[in-house]
Formats: sequence, C-alpha cells, structure tokens
Amino acid sequence: MKRLLSLLLLISGYAQSQHKGTIQTDTVVSIALAHNITHENVNRPVTIYLPPSYARSDKRYPVLYLLHGIGDDHQNFVDNNGRFNTIQELMDTAIAVHRMPEMIIVMPNEKTNRYGSFYTNSAATGNWEDFTVQELVAYIDTRYRTIAQAASRAIAGHSMGGYGAILLAMKHPDVFGTTYGMNSAFIGPCGEFNTNNPQMKAFVLAKTVQDYDTLFARKQYVAVGTLTVAQAFSPNLSRPPLYIDKPFKMQGHRLVINPPVYQQWLRHDVVRLVKKYRANLLKLRGLKFDTGIADEYQFIPLNNLAFSRQLTAFRIPHIYEAYNGDHRNRLWGLEGRIYTEVFPFIAAHIAY
Repeated sequence: MKRLLSLLLLISGYAQSQHKGTIQTDTVVSIALAHNITHENVNRPVTIYLPPSYARSDKRYPVLYLLHGIGDDHQNFVDNNGRFNTIQELMDTAIAVHRMPEMIIVMPNEKTNRYGSFYTNSAATGNWEDFTVQELVAYIDTRYRTIAQAASRAIAGHSMGGYGAILLAMKHPDVFGTTYGMNSAFIGPCGEFNTNNPQMKAFVLAKTVQDYDTLFARKQYVAVGTLTVAQAFSPNLSRPPLYIDKPFKMQGHRLVINPPVYQQWLRHDVVRLVKKYRANLLKLRGLKFDTGIADEYQFIPLNNLAFSRQLTAFRIPHIYEAYNGDHRNRLWGLEGRIYTEVFPFIAAHIAY
C-alpha cells in the first residue's frame, strides 16, 4: 500500500507540475582555502538546484545547504547512475504535492585529497568552515535570488555532512536557522575510537600516503577516515607528509591515548560543545538528527544518542530519532528519509 501511495504521489506530482527544477554547477574561487599545504584545489565546484518557477519569476527563495559525506562530493545528491531518485526528482515531486515550498538547494564540493574537510578550519587543508559560512553563502546570496536571512537558510547533511550541518548551525545561528543531520559522524571517545580497535593501531602505524592507500584498498575505512579527521582536528605543519598529530600512540606493543592530541580532538566533540554554544542552539528554529540503529560505524549511533542526552540536559529543544536502518540504506526514494523526514522538517521550520 505504501509503495502504491508513493507511486500515485509521483504520478500526481509530475502531472501537476508543468515545469521541473534545474541543476547547474558553478565554481567558487576560495580565499579561505588559499595557502593550504595539502594541495587542495581552491576552485570549488558547487551544484545548485533551482526550483521550477525560478526562470520565469522574479521572486526570492529560501535556501537549503546540503552537505555530502566523507569520500563523496557535490555530485553525490544529483548523479546516481539510475540507482535512486536524484535530489532534483525528489524536490520536483515534493514541490508538486506541496510537501516542500520552492527553494534553492546548494551542494558544495568539500572533499579533500584525503577524502573530506569535516567542514572545519584546518592549518593543513584550509579554512573550510570559513569557506562554507562566509564565502559560499555570500556567493549564493549575491548571484541568486535568495531570501538572505538566517531564518530562510537551512543546512543539512549526511555522515560527515551531518557533523558539518549541526556544527555550523551550532556556531553560526546568525547564518543558518534550521539544521538536520542524517547519520551524523560525530567524533567522540566511543565505538571505534578506542585503543582496542585494530584499525586505530593501523592508523597510528601508517606513516605515508601510500600506507593509507593500502589501508583503503584493504577496506580499512575507519583507519583511513581517522586520517581525514586528523587533518581537520589535529593538523601539524611540521609533520610532513601527512601534516597531522595522532590522538593515539604506540607504547611498546600497546596502543595508548596521546593525551595532548586526544584533548585537542575532544574540543571538536559536539557533545562537549553543547554547554559552550547553548545560547546559540536556543536561537535555532529547528534542530533534528537521526541514526540508523544498524549503522556499520558504531560510534555514530552512540555519539548521536549522547548528543541528544546532552541537549536534553541543557534544555535545548530538538528531535532525535533512531530508526531501523544502516548508514545509507534508508535515505533515498519516495519512501526514503530525505523525502519523508528531512524535507518535511525543513519545510516546517524555514521561513519563506
């Protein structure tokens, strides 16, 4: 019955809509990323969805900034090789059946040479937070007919992008008024991030880019992803070729915590940031995040639950949902959570 209803909604949506939205890709030249030492390209592609009426009206639109996960890029939401509905198809349908208002969706490429920026300012890879919050928003507001106010901007993302969406809204409620994190990769001292995990030992023992390429080929994704996080959270310009300090170290044959760097990582833990940014969090129009209970990465549901409990302790309104799914399998399609959960939440909280 649900599948039949979804099909009827799709057919009805396209029948009601005489026009479809369009997709285009711009390039934003970043000053914030200049002078990075990991050779990140300062010319950043940004894919933009423009709603059906954009080309035939002079009205202004709210904007959703949609952030990709580690290893993905700006094409993740629009180029799927026919495996699932694209963000354009989902939006066109949602607009036609009045699930979503017409809005612009902005999808930047913030993938680094080591798979991801974590949307964080880094002495090694560049100032990605500044790029997103300052340069990207200014670019979109200057070149497109946006409603240029925080109440009319939302930011959402998946995995690393969920971390970025929550963190940037937490720090900049004057820029983004609503946020949604999907399976957000909140980094904290639980799950895979412990001294008993063989992949943490592999991460510590790897010394070169080639070592990490070998780990990637062996599907040691936690070890490789930890390198990505280290370039964002604990960069060290005096330690080529990776330019990182590591939160763990070898003590004889044992893996132990490296206290100064470990503490540096904890300063990026959203659970610990709630107290610092409580006043900012209370300014948000909407805050929601979710996790699949069968997520392949154990730290994600554990840290999301801890984040929700901390928000509750500080009396910060939010919605947290743990659902039956893994890291990606419930996101797409007319029954997927982008369409059934993210879109309605954004529509209910953004000003337009």
